[in-house]
Amino acid sequence: MKNALIAVAAVALVVWVISWFRVPHAVAAAAARPWPGGMGTLDSVARRFPPRQGNEASVQLMARANALPKNEAVDAFMRREIERGALAIGEPPALPDVSAIRELLLREPLVWERNEGIGGDNEMPARRAAQMTLARTLVASALARARADDPVAWEDLRAVWTLARSLDGQPQMMMQTAAFSMARMINAVAWKMPLPAPAWFGEMQQRDPVRRLLEAFQDQAASYWRDGARIFPTKWLADSVERDRAIAEMLFDETRCDANVPMNDLGVDLSSVWRRAFRYRAEREATANALRVRQGKSIETASRCSDGAWTFDGTTLRFSREIPTAAPDTPMPLVLRVGPDLRPHRTTDTEGFGAPLQRKRYVLAFLTFITSAGRKHARHVPFARRTVG
Repeated sequence: MKNALIAVAAVALVVWVISWFRVPHAVAAAAARPWPGGMGTLDSVARRFPPRQGNEASVQLMARANALPKNEAVDAFMRREIERGALAIGEPPALPDVSAIRELLLREPLVWERNEGIGGDNEMPARRAAQMTLARTLVASALARARADDPVAWEDLRAVWTLARSLDGQPQMMMQTAAFSMARMINAVAWKMPLPAPAWFGEMQQRDPVRRLLEAFQDQAASYWRDGARIFPTKWLADSVERDRAIAEMLFDETRCDANVPMNDLGVDLSSVWRRAFRYRAEREATANALRVRQGKSIETASRCSDGAWTFDGTTLRFSREIPTAAPDTPMPLVLRVGPDLRPHRTTDTEGFGAPLQRKRYVLAFLTFITSAGRKHARHVPFARRTVG
């Protein structure tokens, strides 16, 4: 009898503790507060992204993407060129033929399967990995073509941009970070492409990824809120929902490009994603200004970033501050060695920006050095016969 009374008392204590922690009204109130930019409440997220089936083009593309071998040499080449702050493009490794993939991307509209939840369906992580491998291979192909002054390089990049835009309808953060990474890769190498830049690239540069990343952030919070509200609607959950909504408001109003964002409560830590996203605003300006210089135009010194501006001294384009990011991120530099278009953009030094070893005999007579004397000499050398030493 005594043991039974103890058991009843223990159960009653557990029920009392649970009832004390359970605050469903507070959780509901936090979820009902609208997110910035007209994104609505957490309850509205599922209605904006109902499940759907993928189309045949997406199936075909995945079959081709899965057939691409993972190639560390291709990845290293692409990363090296993104980090290289000079027009010269190094010797590429052997690259697979991506012409059929490029044509499929540019010919057929893609519709991807869509499911609810942070991870979507079970195949989403593998699908994302294949999409990123495909994007990196196309960017590497664009660089190799640009090295040969082949304008089809832009079509390789347009195919990557088409792939990135096809992910717009995917609410999950892992898919939106994939789309963001693709756009960032395109921008990081675009300033090395043959002139002129096509119209679609200008449209890409006008598109800021922060909004779609915020929508994915809201989707992540909504997923944790739905599960938590159904199982254990605690004060901690209510506070976490409100904290993440407040972070979203801060991000929506952020004007700096060197931004440090606090860690969110619900889901994976996104602070490094936001740092890259705001830095990307300066990266887009770097590319736009570099293309302007190559066309013989003046740069835009003003920046969208409230904490920086641009300068150009005749050889070096420079943002007024460094914006470091954490490894494994490999961003384009915000200091670029650029001038009026000097072709060919080639170097056999794949680790730096040294002069080519296979020079024609006449080149040495017209070598221009990165010095004041070299710049004076350059004014007397025709563009077609200049090279950078």
